[in-house]
Amino acid sequence: MKIAHVQVVPQLSGAQQVSLDIMSSLDCKNHDLYMICAKLEEFSEDFINQFKEIGVTIIEVPNLKREIGTHDYYAFKDLYKIFKLYNFDIIHTNSTKPGIIARISARLAGCKKIVHTVHGIAFHKHIPFFKRIIFYFAELFSLYFGHYNITVNSFYKKFYPFFNTKTIYNGVDFSKFKISKSSSDLNKSLNFAFFARLDDQKNPTEFIKAVHLLKLEGILDSNPDVRFTLAGNGELQSDCLSLIKSLKLESTIDVVGWIYDKNEFLNSVDVICQPSKWEAFGLNFVEAAFFKIPAISTKVEGIPEVVLDRETGLLYSGGSKELKDCIVTFINNRDLVSKFGEKARLRALNEFNKQKMIEEYHKIYFS
Repeated sequence: MKIAHVQVVPQLSGAQQVSLDIMSSLDCKNHDLYMICAKLEEFSEDFINQFKEIGVTIIEVPNLKREIGTHDYYAFKDLYKIFKLYNFDIIHTNSTKPGIIARISARLAGCKKIVHTVHGIAFHKHIPFFKRIIFYFAELFSLYFGHYNITVNSFYKKFYPFFNTKTIYNGVDFSKFKISKSSSDLNKSLNFAFFARLDDQKNPTEFIKAVHLLKLEGILDSNPDVRFTLAGNGELQSDCLSLIKSLKLESTIDVVGWIYDKNEFLNSVDVICQPSKWEAFGLNFVEAAFFKIPAISTKVEGIPEVVLDRETGLLYSGGSKELKDCIVTFINNRDLVSKFGEKARLRALNEFNKQKMIEEYHKIYFS
């Protein structure tokens, strides 16, 4: 079989990792595997290497971009030509842009099976109302050009009331992880880490402002063993660095950039802080949970299905003050870090493992 996944950004973030895990479960000797994505950039090295390592052929479509513009018309034509030329058995589109233009072009090109996974919605509340309406109806229209619609959380299912939609939670390949820290490490220091893309969605500036509030209130002076790490890169990287400098937090927040070795990094973290404005799932919560790391995050979209408030982490409504209060809760009650961390690990292993996810997708692929 010829199986192609379509992604926009050629970077190994959450949605791309799910594609990698699904495709790595398929024998490249029995199937021809393809990744169709936007133009490869310097930051795509890890993305390229990992997909090529499992026998995936990468096809670039330079006109395929996250932004809306006239290039979308040309991307649609390019995708249609590719789908016609390769005659794929399965085309699996991921996220909003491929879910619209790739799904429609695939159907018109006569693809036998079109699967779409909703890794996030473009019509969330942070988008202007008029745009929200346009995005929503564009997605509803494109639904009828696909064969299977998958959401990574149950929260999204309400947006597709007249279409058979299935929820498949994202899963993590835990075999690649290894815990090297001991429980006694918690007594030495407490490291709160932001671990995501530095963009508006992930909201890294809220994390920085919360740390600043902790400093202003003298909490850091009375708890010198508490550390903070900002991991990731993205469009807000320079803004984050400027904010850290202006708030005089250079010696308080350790900025480490993009993480290539998650084992080394997560073994150094005690609590994950992700103040997302919107979030479909949050794969990094599950990865962190394997290392018995609880989370602090917002009560948005799919996060409450992944992070259970007061059980595997702390959830708040939003704002740097509320995030600061959650951090203080862990600082003052350090036994909660290990207690919530243990529950997070157990739940991750049972509910969010790669094999469970793969089995659900295989049922769709090979039915």
